[in-house]
Amino acid sequence: MSPMLTRVEVALGARAYSVLNGSGCLPSLGSLLREHGLQHSNAFVLTNPQVGALYGASLEAALRQSGFQRVVFHEIPASEEGKNWEQFSQTCASLLHHFPDAGASPLVLLLGGGVVGDLGGFAAAVYRRGVPFVQVPTTLLAAVDSSVGGKVAVNFGGVKNIMGAFSQPRLVVCDLDTLRTLSPRELRSGAAEVIKYGAVCCGSLFADLEAGALERLLALDSETLVDVVTRCVRLKAAVVERDELDKLGIRNVLNFGHTIGHALELSAHYALTHGEAISVGMVAATHLAERLGVCEHGFLQRLEALLQRAGLPLRYSGHPELFEPMLRALQLDKKFRNGKNLFVLPVRPGEWQQMEDVPWPLVHEAMHAALS
Repeated sequence: MSPMLTRVEVALGARAYSVLNGSGCLPSLGSLLREHGLQHSNAFVLTNPQVGALYGASLEAALRQSGFQRVVFHEIPASEEGKNWEQFSQTCASLLHHFPDAGASPLVLLLGGGVVGDLGGFAAAVYRRGVPFVQVPTTLLAAVDSSVGGKVAVNFGGVKNIMGAFSQPRLVVCDLDTLRTLSPRELRSGAAEVIKYGAVCCGSLFADLEAGALERLLALDSETLVDVVTRCVRLKAAVVERDELDKLGIRNVLNFGHTIGHALELSAHYALTHGEAISVGMVAATHLAERLGVCEHGFLQRLEALLQRAGLPLRYSGHPELFEPMLRALQLDKKFRNGKNLFVLPVRPGEWQQMEDVPWPLVHEAMHAALS
């Protein structure tokens, strides 16, 4: 393996896999697949039009140089609105059309951001009761978060990620050079997830971001990019290894900011990026933590300052009409049980606790503050 690649192992026994990060590794993807035991002759590449135009030819050349005979591309919309049942069905139909013979089942490659990874991973999980897939993230958000951990899903019935499965990839390969074609807004969106990891998983990461790593990350400084992406992947791998199927409550830490954030994202009809909505959600959750006496004094101000430096919103001002739709969306949150809510609350950088049945008046207060 190229010395330019960093490796993080996700230790899940028979479902273990490696996450590889480095610059300029996309042309070597075929050989990396072979080195990791993926000896298929057919490939089904799911991507979106923008990413496909940038990297599709390079990916196909890499696969053919390593002996892949058939390489089929299928495209879905890049936006979160495209992560729906119709696009999922069309993706499954394309798989069946191009690979109807069970003996010729393809290796599925997911080239893109979180939408491609989530929808494509779900399609791979259910096609013929599961075919192997590889995540090839091309956004900062996917590189640090959604490509790792095996949660694959689509939105359905007005609920985010309600139809899905746990299905681990066979390999994750991120060519960090692909992040250089992202818009500033997409980079900022990914930075929200990085800040999340610092806020509730790793105090030293939070401190480093405060000390200037955030600006270096957004400037795509090569050394910082490798360091931060690798650290975030290690943090997520450690959580997933302890609670792969989200049964023990440990994996809930990854949902910091996502409870109110997801409700806002959905209710605003994706006018905000995922990271922007999560930024607002983290502030709202920390507001709750302060009101409940859970987090240390000054943490909210530090978090807000970091998010502002990243160019992320602290609230979605001037939209009080979204309160009721958000409240309805919250009722369908997958973490809520028996009518009781459940929130991930920060204690101090790198520490968190979850609290069930937070008084609804306080939740309403936090939501109104997010929309004011």
